[in-house]
Amino acid sequence: MQRSHQSSDESGTPSSAISSTLRKDIDLTNRLSTLLDAARNEELTSDLQILPSAEPHEVLSRVLSLSSLVSTASSFAFFNNAHQASSVGFRSVGFGQCGIVFERPGRAYVIKIARPSFEDGLWADLQAHLAVYHAFTNHESVEVRTPKVFSYVSKTNSEWWNAHLELFHGPHLSFPLPAMALITERILPLPKLARQALIDAYCPAPSQLAVKAHDTNRDCLARIYLGRRRGVNDPPPANFTLRNFNLCLDQMIELSLPIQHYAKAIGQAMAIMHWSANVDCYDVEFVLGSEGETTYTQEICRSSGLSVEQLASMPPHTDLDKRMRTNFRRRTTRVWVLDFNLCSKWEERMGLERPDDLIAHLVAAFFENDPYYPRPSQDLEPDKSLWFTFSSSYSDAAASVLAVPGKDPRLALLPQKFLDVCVLRQSEHSA
Repeated sequence: MQRSHQSSDESGTPSSAISSTLRKDIDLTNRLSTLLDAARNEELTSDLQILPSAEPHEVLSRVLSLSSLVSTASSFAFFNNAHQASSVGFRSVGFGQCGIVFERPGRAYVIKIARPSFEDGLWADLQAHLAVYHAFTNHESVEVRTPKVFSYVSKTNSEWWNAHLELFHGPHLSFPLPAMALITERILPLPKLARQALIDAYCPAPSQLAVKAHDTNRDCLARIYLGRRRGVNDPPPANFTLRNFNLCLDQMIELSLPIQHYAKAIGQAMAIMHWSANVDCYDVEFVLGSEGETTYTQEICRSSGLSVEQLASMPPHTDLDKRMRTNFRRRTTRVWVLDFNLCSKWEERMGLERPDDLIAHLVAAFFENDPYYPRPSQDLEPDKSLWFTFSSSYSDAAASVLAVPGKDPRLALLPQKFLDVCVLRQSEHSA
């Protein structure tokens, strides 16, 4: 049952190396991915009433705003067709140290396939991810989302791999299948409207047509770098890509994006991860991505906001669907947190018995991560106010988390100590 792959780029192998049937399946997968993307973009353009003549900065300011809402109605025909197409396989939408991530167009999940030497990392990803997801669901009004965890498939699960192995069209991997696999909710990429505006605004003009045409640039999540500005004299990127696009603070300011909102949301999320999930946040990513389809995914009482008794008292044939669609509108853009394979979970007794060691560990994880967080001790605005927003949100969320029954009150002093040590380390580094 094992299939061994040779190294290749993400476009697959040359046509001569694969059969015509397999080539048709690969083309079908890519074509469906393109159609779904185009349908979603058409709906978004209509809902937000964005004109073709709109400037890139205007498009990005509106689409990447966390307050823009769109209808939950979706192109069900495309999704239904996707589910009927048995030849539609998986396509790579991202990769990292731990493995490669695949989508199956039309499905609401992705599969992260572990590299052979990172199987333990994928299992750690599952453990930390689950802890964070349940910590978020246990606290109301959490702004940041993390994908749902659906399943974990062992490389020894012959039943699953027999059913799915041939759907991995073409040699995308440089290691053999079957492998360990983590299945989670898919974070939809930023819509085509936003992607093209990012290219128009930041990609060197000679490369724009090629970048817009490249399939991999459909898979765009924007990293929120509140702690980094581009250098004034930085040259344009030699190989511009929208995969894991680094959205720096100066760009967010330029686009009038809600940076204070981002800082507040990320501060709240980090506090919940630290003090409810007991996860150190090492190497996690905070990104802007789209919110998935929500229509007909929840039980009717929840989706309509009505109790069973209220439903029973309604006149016959009341149009509940209209009420449901009024209640549930999705945002064009959400802040998401993902990638937990390098995270560690800590026992609460560590915070009681060795609090200084715990704080040192959390501070190290804070500074060794990419610059998603505002940097403390900054005199420059809006950096200074961003740190205030972030740290205040962190403190408030941590206080709420640690006030729940069962938490040792001695832990309540540690969140502020974490923030204080972050400020101290930054000031020493800047001196």
